[in-house]
Amino acid sequence: MVTREDIVAEIQKVPEERLDELYLIIKNYEKKSEENDAEQSVMAKLREIKISASPDFSIKANLYDLEERNAE
Repeated sequence: MVTREDIVAEIQKVPEERLDELYLIIKNYEKKSEENDAEQSVMAKLREIKISASPDFSIKANLYDLEERNAE
């Protein structure tokens, strides 16, 4: 397993003129990680949605009087 100390040791070996490039790589990784976290939380919320309808609702929706059912 890689530790923080291992990563810092490798970063210390990077030449000074390449530090800007390495910094951008780290910031981009951080941004992608945050985006993935946000996407996962949206997907988790979507998985919680429960729909109560008859089993054939998706293929026979036009047979149901949807406006009348909304009034109930």
